[in-house]
Amino acid sequence: MHITFIFDNIILSHQPLGASYISAVLKEAGHDVSVINADQGDYIEKIRSLNPEVVAYTLATTHAPSFYEINREIKKHHNCLSLFGGPHPIFFPQMIEEEGVDVICTGEGEYPTLELITALEEGRDYTQIPSITAKVNGRIFKNANRPFLKKEELNDLPFPDRELIRDFEIWNHRTGYVMAGRGCPYNCSYCFNHASRLSQPGRWTRQRSVDNVIAELRWLKEEYKVIYNAFQDDTFILNERWLEEFLRRYKTEIGLPFVCNVRCDLTSEKKVRMLAEAGCIRAATGIENGDDHLRRTILSKNVTTDQIIQACDLYNRYGIKIIGQNMFGVPGETVETALSTVELNLKCRTHTNTFSFYGPYPGTKLGDLCKEQYGFSGDLNELPREYQDCLAPSIQLENKELIEKIGQCAHLFMSYPRVFSIVKRLLPLIPSYKLKLMLMEWLARIKRELIKKGIRGLPSVWHDPQFIADAIHAPQPEIPRQPVMREKKREAA
Repeated sequence: MHITFIFDNIILSHQPLGASYISAVLKEAGHDVSVINADQGDYIEKIRSLNPEVVAYTLATTHAPSFYEINREIKKHHNCLSLFGGPHPIFFPQMIEEEGVDVICTGEGEYPTLELITALEEGRDYTQIPSITAKVNGRIFKNANRPFLKKEELNDLPFPDRELIRDFEIWNHRTGYVMAGRGCPYNCSYCFNHASRLSQPGRWTRQRSVDNVIAELRWLKEEYKVIYNAFQDDTFILNERWLEEFLRRYKTEIGLPFVCNVRCDLTSEKKVRMLAEAGCIRAATGIENGDDHLRRTILSKNVTTDQIIQACDLYNRYGIKIIGQNMFGVPGETVETALSTVELNLKCRTHTNTFSFYGPYPGTKLGDLCKEQYGFSGDLNELPREYQDCLAPSIQLENKELIEKIGQCAHLFMSYPRVFSIVKRLLPLIPSYKLKLMLMEWLARIKRELIKKGIRGLPSVWHDPQFIADAIHAPQPEIPRQPVMREKKREAA
């Protein structure tokens, strides 16, 4: 059976690992898998050419409205079953009622999808598969979720299908996107983890074996000629014993530069030294907000400002560049706390930054609070998408427009700290709110002009390491199409 995944430019800014795992499982079972980028060309014509029996979507909540529309258009012109997976169906199983939605997966997708596709191919009933909710002739069949895959079962999965991204620009980055484990044990109020943990029975936070991850990395290096690895684990440094064994082997057996996600309260000099010696050149960490009270009480991220500064000092000392991740416009945000976020990033000497505008996702603790106390309508169309530079329209915050302007100028302030110092002193002295907005809009226009120059204009904007930028424009190595791969287990003695 032929399954076509529908992505967009945002999803294809990196390798979509969830879909890549599912694709590997399907291909190993003998099914055909293809991919379309709906942002490139006529996707209806491409669907006609590929003629899949199933079109599949991996759905985040911010993407839901646009992919609903894409799916409706496809089904107008092509007879197929539509399958939706990803975080959004887990949070919003009622999406099965949307026009054109045939099947949703409400848990980890590898084996439910395989069972669904096998049943379709064999003409069997597919309405009783655990973790699958199906709509047939208007009738909805909802099934309980199976347990999370155990860590031993993660090791038994084939490696994510890298062929899925071969025809897209991200292929030229020669970067291996890898997840050494799944799940996060923390309860940040803005994040999906606390809800996802309850969506299936079993253990939510799981770690693959060192042997299994090293085998995937060796395959990526030898067969796909990757030159950089990007670990996608929420918190890569969570398990110190695993980390120590892994980094020792990574240094000798893989030896490529890499980036990973870290938490400042889990950072120690021993861990930072091990990371640096193994080849870590960048570490991304959630600073989130410069105000201790907002970060710890409202965001439920129990990391202090002192811990953040001390951890960043360690990363800087060992030559690991810090990617500071931040949000503007969280409940309770003020002009002062917004400015403190920029100030804390400057103190931490972050190398690059992501500055997002808070999205009040329904189903999260903080999203529900926004609906109850901050005027959020609950309309998913209001949620800020990636790279959007404003808050949800219905959110009510005092000085909301000025807070948005500060967020829009944050990269300018990080790239030119003296400008920030002047603005921080000047804003309280300006008597008119309108004049404050005019000043910030003028600075935002300067930022927009500078961003056209790339890192020459705004070096704090996230950018690839130089060797990746060089690789993108260099002749690409000849890489034959590869079969599905999994860890080669040692034979029993």
